[in-house]
Amino acid sequence: MSNIGPSARVVARRVLKRVESGSYATLALSAEMQRSRLGEKERRLATELTYGVLRNRSRLDRALSSYARKGLKKLPPGVLLALRVAAYQILFLERIPAHAVVDDAVTEVRRVAGTKLGGFANGLLRTLVREGEPELPPGDDLDSVMARSSLPRWLAELLLDRVGADGLGRAAEAMLEVAPLSLRVNRKRTTLEALVERLQDGEGAHCEASSLYPWAVDVSSLGSPEHSQSFSDGLWTVQDQAAQLIGAMSQAEAGGNVLDACAGVGGKTTHLAELGLGLHIDAVDLSKKKIALLEESVKRLGCEGITTHVSDSSRDDAKLASDYDLILLDAPCSGLGVLRRHPEAKWGPDKSPQIAELVALQVRLLDAMAKRVRPGGVLLYSVCTFTSAEGPTQIRDFLERQPSFEMAPPVSGGASDVEWGGLLSTDGSFESWPHANSQDAFYAARMRRR
Repeated sequence: MSNIGPSARVVARRVLKRVESGSYATLALSAEMQRSRLGEKERRLATELTYGVLRNRSRLDRALSSYARKGLKKLPPGVLLALRVAAYQILFLERIPAHAVVDDAVTEVRRVAGTKLGGFANGLLRTLVREGEPELPPGDDLDSVMARSSLPRWLAELLLDRVGADGLGRAAEAMLEVAPLSLRVNRKRTTLEALVERLQDGEGAHCEASSLYPWAVDVSSLGSPEHSQSFSDGLWTVQDQAAQLIGAMSQAEAGGNVLDACAGVGGKTTHLAELGLGLHIDAVDLSKKKIALLEESVKRLGCEGITTHVSDSSRDDAKLASDYDLILLDAPCSGLGVLRRHPEAKWGPDKSPQIAELVALQVRLLDAMAKRVRPGGVLLYSVCTFTSAEGPTQIRDFLERQPSFEMAPPVSGGASDVEWGGLLSTDGSFESWPHANSQDAFYAARMRRR
């Protein structure tokens, strides 16, 4: 462990420092991994330390501050990062010897802040090893759930608004879980059974087929996807099962004209192309970089019928058709449904003001897309968040503004490959939750123009 721990800890601290400066954890970790050239075991530990600290940050600070007479607020950032990484190992990773954790942290604190604070860190961490974490409050009130689940107040209140007091504890604790790595099988090139056999026998992965979508599989022990030969061969792509259900929810008709209005890097675009329905898909996004990544995925997966545009789909554009059989609007949103994958979002500023701005943008996009749906066509709206304002309330208001549209829930069987009965709300919209079905929190509504 001594050959693994220090290098992994150094990388984790570097990543966390970059996250504190505003970087995304996934990008910062990838960059530091390439820079450090860690072995596979070291990579796994560095990843666990990084995301473990981000998921549990306020809980770690609570434990540390309980033994710090003057608290943590005046500590230099580098000292606090070292203490958090150490506290996570002490409280959550029993396999790592406590003395090695303390020695490494004290050495780092001395390096960044001098001998005096090194002595402070030594005493604080040894007390944490000896006394353990102060007892967590057991209640279901907001403050108790926040303490156990490491949620800031603004986020806990948003979650409470959606799941109620009875569901708050389960929903909050599920947000702490490690999200599975879910793959979508490229049905144009292989079958689920053939891919599972190749992943397990040829690449040493463990696979678990989805009970929600027959073209999805969760994998572990695979390593980085870009290092997988079956990935390079275009047999699969990474996509959460809930996101795969959005594509299935479209129930596109053969030969249809489709607009993916906010295509991003193309997860749902390529999914629609893989259905084998001969669709013509206009994939639009404002970001040149995202469109370039989409085009790489199209080539790797062997998709056809996709035309890409760097454009604002809400504005008139001669390159786009005047009307479409299906419009997919995977709208810009607060992204709070994917906190398991991006826990750093918890520790930024209160997103409530930003949510109000996003709701206004979603309104503009929905109304612009409504004009482009042909009579009898479908508008499919989705967001990877759980807030009411961006989900149920947004669609209720849209249907009031646009009386020519009505809810058109997906039907089970047939081309959808999904039994929708237990997945839909009473109004026919789709919602997924980590605590309910182990998926990211998504909301989607399928609406038909009369």
